[in-house]
Amino acid sequence: MNVVARSRRAYLPKLAREVCVPPRNIRKAHSVSDVPRLAASKLEDSSDRVHTTAVATALREKGVTIVDLKFPDASSQYLRGLVLGLNQYHGHGLPITHSAERGWFWDVTPKVKTAGFQARSESCLDFPWHTDCSYESDPPQFFALHVLRADRNGGGTLSALNVSLLMGKLKSSTLDSLSQRDFQIKVPPEFAKGIPSITGRLLGRADEQSNVYMRYRADIVQPLSSRASDALRELNQSLKSERTMDAGSGQLRLSPEVLPDNSIVLMDNGRWLHARNEVRDPKRHLRRVRWGRRQFGDV
Repeated sequence: MNVVARSRRAYLPKLAREVCVPPRNIRKAHSVSDVPRLAASKLEDSSDRVHTTAVATALREKGVTIVDLKFPDASSQYLRGLVLGLNQYHGHGLPITHSAERGWFWDVTPKVKTAGFQARSESCLDFPWHTDCSYESDPPQFFALHVLRADRNGGGTLSALNVSLLMGKLKSSTLDSLSQRDFQIKVPPEFAKGIPSITGRLLGRADEQSNVYMRYRADIVQPLSSRASDALRELNQSLKSERTMDAGSGQLRLSPEVLPDNSIVLMDNGRWLHARNEVRDPKRHLRRVRWGRRQFGDV
């Protein structure tokens, strides 16, 4: 580390020092080719100790992994068994019920909007950088998407951005502000449960492995002070720039070629932001499950 880097690191607040990463090898460490890619040859692999350990290790070390299924699984029984295996063998939290009607799994397909409110993921619209359930006090720690039918028309590409890398591009004062309980996060009307909003931080505490956790969705976050407003503005501008950058600049572009039919991507919901471009295939079909909880210390 050079003198300038050491000086900047020494200046950062405690949380910022813990979450910043050196700029060296960022591109190499977070390219699609570096994402751990595993194969499941049979349904029973979902409860196999060696297989679940490989998945758990990839999530712990990289925060993302892809599993290619070598057998048909239209009902996502492998994914159900895997999440339960991660709970049994590796201490992951249990799956989170989406609703009384949907249970653990949520089928993500484009739907024509009728009466009421529609979840953004169920539209064909571009969905900018976000983390899932960012409006909850204890958002899911992990999520997975089983690709039942990839977009055949060149759309629906999932992008992912490493949060630690993003934090390394922001000012130390911004990192400190994002870690304060100084933001109102509105609950989208389609997910209303009687609480209109929560107040909390966007940037969570680093763990023993120096990972940083974030929750974010631009259209529902409101700053509660001028300092928070400045921090949110810098974060929004940085994320807007990231959407226009080429793949390999610290973000993953998981196109249908990377995530074909019968593949599964598993991701740490706090260590990676994700986005999706416009869906062009009305028959695109993913199945999502979320599990575990991450505390942000909201009020």
